[in-house]
Amino acid sequence: MEKPCITGPSAFDDWLRSNPDPVAIARGVALQDIRLLRWNDAFATLLGMREDADPAPRFAAALARMAQLDEQQEQAFVAANREALRAGRTKTRWQFLDPAGKRMSAEVELTALPSLAPDVYSVHIRDIGAVIEVQAELATSEARFRDLFEVAEDAFGFISVVDGEPCFIDCNAYLARLYGASDKAQVIGATPLDFSPAVQPDGRSSVDRARMESERALEKGFARFDWYSLRLDGTPFWLDVALTIQPSWGAGVLHFSGRDITDRKHAEQTLARAEELARVTLQSIGDGVITTDAEGRVTALNPIAERLTGWPQSEALDRPVGEVFRLVHEDSRRPVDNPLLRCIAEDQAIDLPGTAVLLNRDGVEYHVEDSAAPIHLPDGTLAGAVIVFRDVTDTRRLADEISHQARHDPLTGLPNRREFEHRLGELLEQARRTDAVHALCYVDLDQFKVVNDGCGHAAGDQLLVELATVLQHRIRRGDLLARLGGDEFGLLLTDCPPDQATQIAHDLLGAIGDFRFRWGERSFTVGASMGLVPVGASAASAAELLSEADLACYTAKDLGRNRIHLFRHGDADLARRRSEMQWATELRDALDEQRLQLYVQPICALGEADRLPWYEVLLRLRQRDGRIVLPGAFLPAAERFGLMPLIDGYVVSRAIGHLLACGRAAGVRLSVNLSGRSLEDPGVIGMIEGYFADPGHVSGRLCLELTETTAVAHLGRTREFIHRLRGAGCLFALDDFGTGVSSFAYLKHLPVDYLKLDGSFVRDITREPIDRAMVEAIHRLSTIMGFQTIAEFVEDAATLQLLLGIGIDYGQGFLLGRPAPIESMLAGTPQSAIRTA
Repeated sequence: MEKPCITGPSAFDDWLRSNPDPVAIARGVALQDIRLLRWNDAFATLLGMREDADPAPRFAAALARMAQLDEQQEQAFVAANREALRAGRTKTRWQFLDPAGKRMSAEVELTALPSLAPDVYSVHIRDIGAVIEVQAELATSEARFRDLFEVAEDAFGFISVVDGEPCFIDCNAYLARLYGASDKAQVIGATPLDFSPAVQPDGRSSVDRARMESERALEKGFARFDWYSLRLDGTPFWLDVALTIQPSWGAGVLHFSGRDITDRKHAEQTLARAEELARVTLQSIGDGVITTDAEGRVTALNPIAERLTGWPQSEALDRPVGEVFRLVHEDSRRPVDNPLLRCIAEDQAIDLPGTAVLLNRDGVEYHVEDSAAPIHLPDGTLAGAVIVFRDVTDTRRLADEISHQARHDPLTGLPNRREFEHRLGELLEQARRTDAVHALCYVDLDQFKVVNDGCGHAAGDQLLVELATVLQHRIRRGDLLARLGGDEFGLLLTDCPPDQATQIAHDLLGAIGDFRFRWGERSFTVGASMGLVPVGASAASAAELLSEADLACYTAKDLGRNRIHLFRHGDADLARRRSEMQWATELRDALDEQRLQLYVQPICALGEADRLPWYEVLLRLRQRDGRIVLPGAFLPAAERFGLMPLIDGYVVSRAIGHLLACGRAAGVRLSVNLSGRSLEDPGVIGMIEGYFADPGHVSGRLCLELTETTAVAHLGRTREFIHRLRGAGCLFALDDFGTGVSSFAYLKHLPVDYLKLDGSFVRDITREPIDRAMVEAIHRLSTIMGFQTIAEFVEDAATLQLLLGIGIDYGQGFLLGRPAPIESMLAGTPQSAIRTA
């Protein structure tokens, strides 16, 4: 307050009247000595006085009542007065009660007025109740702020950036704990850089980054950013920092708010790694991937999808998926329902049919395989769909090529046997459904072996290629020509009755006959044998039809070649040949499965001849059901199909093995029959010569039986064969002697050891004089030529007595011994003499 300048009563009165606060001029120090010299209405009102009254006695009482002075307070009152007179001015605070009894907080200012007198001073009383209330509210607010500041779960602090480097001037306990400090004093006065690495994860310097963010906050009033921090122990963590300008704290002060977001950062990094992994995976996998939203609009394509569809992702985004991923049927070219749209509509996974073709934006076509699946949010809401598809064009092409190769002959390009059988099966099924009649023609080339053996396989292959072209051009549209293997072809004639099929077969036969194959300077003609079989509803199976066609073709070949034979049920020739073919098959299987068994039958000396045990080796076939079949049933088929060298080789090998196993200690002789073809087979001949070259063989233990017919038919080869082996100790017998018309004429050219009389003469010698005369004549001739005789079919004692009387050397028949397995017959051979062949 301005010090009153009292130069006269009027000036002093003006000051009193103009001052709204209670003011007065007083004199004296002690309460009882104080005298009021002047005062204003507000002062009088406050003390409950009248201005014109004598204030002396009333002032002390009023002041004591108003200020509620006790002894101590009165002393303070006196001290304040003295201090004002000494120092010139003083201020004190008092609690007053106004005349109405209301408590009032007041500030009392005392100002010395030495110009009036040494103990005169002015009194100025101000009501400061409102100020105190405001201060109390401020204190309460500050306390509340401090409480919130300290107990908050976020890190709070104040940073001063006056000197350019941020420095904490205050912080809460949570911030201290966050930094790993045990006390706030470890943080206040420090800079956030003390709790940071030198470089942030983005590669920027922490100093530069802190300065930039502080300047941004001071300029904009606010800055928020993520900050990589370090605790005092070096443990890293992330803070979400907000800097807010704080004008009330003065210039250059920022409020610091930090929240620990380490877990969020880790989750973000994990998510980022997962997203990057997914992105890299989508970029690198070999399948195309397209995703859409719930409306079927494209939201993403990976590079493979971009390449296959021809759409860059930037252009495909938000387009209908049917525009980007266009599918048609590979045959009809009609649009295929888009699997993405279907899976969205049906809310389930969809697989694309294998006949779909993807039409590229540029017109390129791809065979694709794909599957589409819906995409759901965590709450189950349909968010869209994803399709994964792959280009299988090359795979399909390769599969088609493999399929074609599997169904076609690589040499001629015609369908092969597998495809032919399949188509035959389809034709048979059609015949059963519609009662249509078709035909199957089996073609076996004649004279092909001449070309193949004479000019080589390349010539044979070229012949087949050219002849296939000739036949292909002669068949009807819709018929099927196939190469079944080797020089065999098959022809399926659709809707073709037997008469028409026969005519077509004749035309083909004529075309084959007219065909001339040239190889170098040589020219060849070939023929063909054809078997024709109707394909009707009554046919048993495709395999049966092929078997019948093969049989008919074999019959045509057997009847003279270059002809056609139509299969008919009940045909005697076909029945006989079918039986032979079946036996041929059975024999091959029996050889593979070791089901051919050796039996032996004794050949007994009838006079003073050699007493060495002698057995003829006989062959039996054991069928799979255990039945034993005699050779008369299957040997004709073996002869017809060229199997005799295999059978003879098997028998010779087993017989030689037994002889070598018996050795010298067990005297036994074995007779083995050889066919005419075996005399030409190097394997059989080599096996026999190998036996006689073996040091373990015993001379005179192996006898080879040749039929008279075979010997006469191959006279020169037979003589050479006998001469080569007789010197090594091999014996020979001429079997079935007496059945040939020229037997006696050729006998002198065959240096055999034994003549084996045909059983047809021996069987009836006791009843037929002519048979007896034949046996006697053969025996006399044999004696003259130095041969010994063996009589077969010795079935009774009368026959045996007659043979003894004639002088026959050996006999063989049921009377002398029945056939038995070779192992049981030779079981008496001493084991010490057995060794391995």
